[in-house]
Amino acid sequence: MNVASVVLFGALLAGCQTHLEPREYPKGYGTLTGTDGRTLLVPQACLEPVVVDQPGDGSAPMLPPGCANSLNLLQMVERREDLLEGRQTGPAMAAPVGRAAQLYLNGVQTEEQRRRQQEQQSQTDTRRGAQ
Repeated sequence: MNVASVVLFGALLAGCQTHLEPREYPKGYGTLTGTDGRTLLVPQACLEPVVVDQPGDGSAPMLPPGCANSLNLLQMVERREDLLEGRQTGPAMAAPVGRAAQLYLNGVQTEEQRRRQQEQQSQTDTRRGAQ
């Protein structure tokens, strides 16, 4: 390969885009009042106009970018009000989980396990004594 072809090949590779830039979607939730007077929580992304990047056959309605993700999050939360304003966090559950893991790793038996083991031992001893 000559130097000119290596330089040309390097210039072509340098012009290739290796990743896409993240798209910015509207974040947040708003409220809409329906015709029946009920207030609905709606993602801001779903209120944006649809921009069609590629024309389709028009058979399936398209959601605006980011709308489906926000709708899924809306369905997963315990309380919908948390999406508008979060709540205070409680104590971390690390201590009980850590204690349980430590007991498991060290092989420490619980009272129930000790009681079962003693019952099995006493049954074994009484069977041996009866023979």
